[in-house]
Amino acid sequence: MEQRKQASRAAVICYGFGDLASQFVWTFVGSYLTIFYTDIVGFAPIVVSAIMMGARIWDAVNDPMMGAVAERTRGRFGRFRPYIAFGCPLLAIFAVLTFTNPFGGNSTASIIWATFTYVAAGMLYTLVNIPYGALAGVMTEDADQRNKINTSRNIGMNLGMVIVNALSAGLALRFSTAGAAVADGKGYMTTAIIYGLVSIPLFLFVFATSKENVQPVGEPQKFSFTGTINNLVKNKYLMIVTLVMALQMTAFMGRIAVTAYYVIYCLGSFTMIGLVMTIPSLGGIIGSLFVPYFAKRFGKRNVLIGSMIIQGIGLLIIYAAPFDHMNMVLAGCWIFGLFNVGFPMTLSMVSDSVDYMELKTGIRTDGTAYATYGLATKLGNAIGGSAGVLILGLFGYVANAEQTAEALKGINMVVNLIPALLFFLAAAACFLWKMSDEDAEEIRKQLREKHSKAE
Repeated sequence: MEQRKQASRAAVICYGFGDLASQFVWTFVGSYLTIFYTDIVGFAPIVVSAIMMGARIWDAVNDPMMGAVAERTRGRFGRFRPYIAFGCPLLAIFAVLTFTNPFGGNSTASIIWATFTYVAAGMLYTLVNIPYGALAGVMTEDADQRNKINTSRNIGMNLGMVIVNALSAGLALRFSTAGAAVADGKGYMTTAIIYGLVSIPLFLFVFATSKENVQPVGEPQKFSFTGTINNLVKNKYLMIVTLVMALQMTAFMGRIAVTAYYVIYCLGSFTMIGLVMTIPSLGGIIGSLFVPYFAKRFGKRNVLIGSMIIQGIGLLIIYAAPFDHMNMVLAGCWIFGLFNVGFPMTLSMVSDSVDYMELKTGIRTDGTAYATYGLATKLGNAIGGSAGVLILGLFGYVANAEQTAEALKGINMVVNLIPALLFFLAAAACFLWKMSDEDAEEIRKQLREKHSKAE
């Protein structure tokens, strides 16, 4: 019987710690930085939008480069693991610095500082998380175990969101100036410090337990930016899953970036942020437990389509709910969360696209392929945050003030209706994916035969 290289049980379990760590730094940034900029620092919505979109334009260049550098790295710790170990302390530091404003007010110096710290934090997220994502594709040759590894990541992601969403508002308020009704700058910064300190050992667990079992054949190619981009663009399946991820992450991460506005101004309570944002994450943990079974029975693509359609329905329920009808709001949150299980599927589809391209061209591009996931995550966060605050401005949003009915309507639309429509579009895009799970397994079989002959 053919022997497939597999990850250890400890590696599969501990792999999820990496995304758990990411939530402590990047999701906290994604959830609260927008409102920190508008309501604490005092930036106009158009300034926030410019900072976030400018950073993402740079990421379009930076992320593929990082992926290409990582997959060409050779050393005693492998291609991807060193970046996790050495990058995570710097990521934690700059996640904290994004919640600082040493120049005070919304001056030009403050805008420059905010731009620098946000761009640097994004680059460090790239440095750690692209190698982390690529690691999943090289830990095992077994498709079912890849699904388990990515499910472990999804559980880590949702668990991290549960903790961050449940604790952040309370922690930020606890460490704010005495008597504050909402969190201030000191509260946000102190919370970021706590999360940063927690994230570092979690990343190091991944470094310590993982092993890169799938190695590229031959010497690494000389780096070429245009060549790297060409390899990505020519991979039709990677382009399809990237489109799906871009829509999926804009809906999901973009929503996270503006949910605080909905809770504070539509539901009327800063402290309810924890409840409204925690329920979907708890649902995601429960739903993730069933992913390997359903993926094996119905196929990755079909599970992905179904999950995103039902997520969209959950958001439409929240959108239709009166602001004082909390039972309806929370029911929509539960539906949205229970079916937040699509990420393991898209990640496994990225692995399938890498295998497809290696068989077709002889070139394995784990790093650059998984760069698309990191880029989609940050694009989703930035587009949701930047476009979201711009739309809020168009509907008449005014920071730290009682909002008009029109402004409340705009907030509800940005947080619930638009993400629902994006999930439906992502589900539709999945029908472009024609590679069945059986086709993917046949590709892996041919690659194993090719590798054994080369050894």
